[in-house]
Amino acid sequence: MLKKFAGMLSLSVLILGTAACGNSNITSNEAASESNEELKVYTTVYPLQYFTEIIAGDEASVETILPPGSNPHNYEPTTDDMMKIAEADAFIYNGSGLELYAQKISEAVKSEKVKLVEASTGIELINHSHDHDHGEEGHDHEEEDSHKDEQDGHEHGDKDPHIWLDPMRSIEIADNIKETLIELMPEQEDTFNKNFDELKGNLEELEHKFHTEIESLPENKIIVSHAAYGYWEQAYGIEQIAVSGLSPENEPSQKELQKIIETAEEYGLKYVLFEQNVTPKVAEVVRKEIGAEALRIHNLSVLTEEDINNEEDYFTLMQMNLETLSEVLSTASTTSPHNEDDEHNHDHAHDEEAEKIYSGYFEDSQVKDRSLLDWEGDWQSVYPYLLDGTLDEVFEHKAEHKGDKTAQEYKKYYETGYETDVERILFEGSKATFFKNGKESSGEYKYDGYEILTYKAGNRGVRYIYKSVKESEGIPRYIQFSDHSIYPTKAGHYHLYWGDDREALLDEVTNWPTYYPTEMSGKEIADEMMAH
Repeated sequence: MLKKFAGMLSLSVLILGTAACGNSNITSNEAASESNEELKVYTTVYPLQYFTEIIAGDEASVETILPPGSNPHNYEPTTDDMMKIAEADAFIYNGSGLELYAQKISEAVKSEKVKLVEASTGIELINHSHDHDHGEEGHDHEEEDSHKDEQDGHEHGDKDPHIWLDPMRSIEIADNIKETLIELMPEQEDTFNKNFDELKGNLEELEHKFHTEIESLPENKIIVSHAAYGYWEQAYGIEQIAVSGLSPENEPSQKELQKIIETAEEYGLKYVLFEQNVTPKVAEVVRKEIGAEALRIHNLSVLTEEDINNEEDYFTLMQMNLETLSEVLSTASTTSPHNEDDEHNHDHAHDEEAEKIYSGYFEDSQVKDRSLLDWEGDWQSVYPYLLDGTLDEVFEHKAEHKGDKTAQEYKKYYETGYETDVERILFEGSKATFFKNGKESSGEYKYDGYEILTYKAGNRGVRYIYKSVKESEGIPRYIQFSDHSIYPTKAGHYHLYWGDDREALLDEVTNWPTYYPTEMSGKEIADEMMAH
C-alpha cells in the first residue's frame, strides 16, 4: 500500500514539474479554444474514442490509452499515459465501475486543466447479470472462483458497465461527449451538433436492425465467456449464459471444459461465443470435446490489431455481432425433439400470447424500450373518416358483435377519442413534423422512457414517451405512443397523446387521436379496424 502511494505521489510531482518547466508546450482547453487549434482528447474504451472522433470531426485529435487487444478492466496506465492526459484538453472514461484506474488518473491530474468526463453520467444502468453465471457452482470453490474472477478482470460491481453495446444508451454517451466538446470549443457548436445528429441517426438505425432481426429468430439463449451482454438481454430478450473464467487465449482446463459441456447439454446449444482474441487452438478444443462451434462475439471495449488492419469501426463490428447472433439464434436447441406438431403448438402459443398482450394482459418484465423508428413514416388521422361516414361500418360491426352499445353510441365514443386538428404526422428518425390547418411544425425528439398504466377494466397499457430536444413553438414538449405493443416492433397504427405536461398526459384516457399510414384509403382502414 505504501509503495503504491509513493508511486502515485512521485507521479503527481513529475506531472507538476513538467507543467512548471514547460507550460508553453501544455495544451490546455483554454489555449486550444483561444488559438483555434484542434482539441486533444484521450479516452479509455474504443466506443468513446470512436464517438468522439465522429462528433469532433477535424476539430480534435482523439486517442485511446488502451493498447490493441488489451483488457480494459485491469489495464494499468503508464507514466507516459498520465503525462499525455495531463497535457490534454479532456480525458473521457466510461465510469460505472469499469475502469478502476480512472480514479487513479483523476487524482494524479486533478490539478491540471484537463477536463475529466465520466461518459456514463446520467445514463440508467442495469444490474450486472450474475443469475446465469455457471462459473460459481458449488460452495467449496466459492473463494477460489472469486479470486479467479478478480484476476480475469471481470469484477464490475453491481451495475453492468457495458453500456456502449446498447445503441440507445450509446446515443446518451454521445450526447455527453458532444456537450463536453461544445464546452471546450463553443465556436464549433453547430459542427458538433450536426455530427452528433448524424451519429444519432445511425445508432437509431442500428437499434432498429437489431430489434427486427433478433425478434424474428426462434431461439434466445447464448453461451458466452464473459457476462457483458446484459443490455442485449434487456432490449432484445436474449438470455446470456456466462461460463466464467474462460480465456480466449489459453486452452480450457478440464474443469472449464466440463462447465461448457454441462451448460451446452443443459440448454441444447451448439455454439459457444468467445470474445475477440479467441485463438484457433481454443476453438478447436471446444469443437472437438463438446461438438460445439466456437464463434467470436466482439464486446468493442478495445480493437484488436486485426480490427485495425481491417479498418473496422463501431458499426461494422456491431453488424458482425448481429450476424453472429443471427447464426446462433437461428439454430433450434436440441433439448427436445422438434417436429411439425411442436412447431404448430409453438405458433399457437405465440399467437395466444400476442393476443393477450394486445388486449392488455402482460408481465412488467415483458415490457422493453422502443426506438422512435418503430413509428417512422407518414401517418394520417382517422378523424376525417369518422366525420365523413367512412367508419360507420366499423361502428355497426362493433354493435353487432359486442352488443354493449349501439352503432351511434360507438360513433359518439370514438368521436371523442379520435378528435384532433393534427391531420398528419411525419416521423423521420428523431424528427417529428406535425401538419395542422395547412401549416407544419417540426422538432427533434429523444426517448424519455415508458410508463405502464392500469385501466379500470383491469387490463393495462404502455405509453412510450418522447421529449422534444428543444422547446420550440408549434410542437408539443412531450409525445406519448400507445399501439398495443410492449416491445420493439414496427407499428401498424397508433394512438398519440401530446402536450407540455408529462404527468397530465398519462391521466388522459378519453381523447386518443389515432393514426394510420397515409397510403391507406379510408376503406382499407375500416377493414383493418374490423379485423381487430
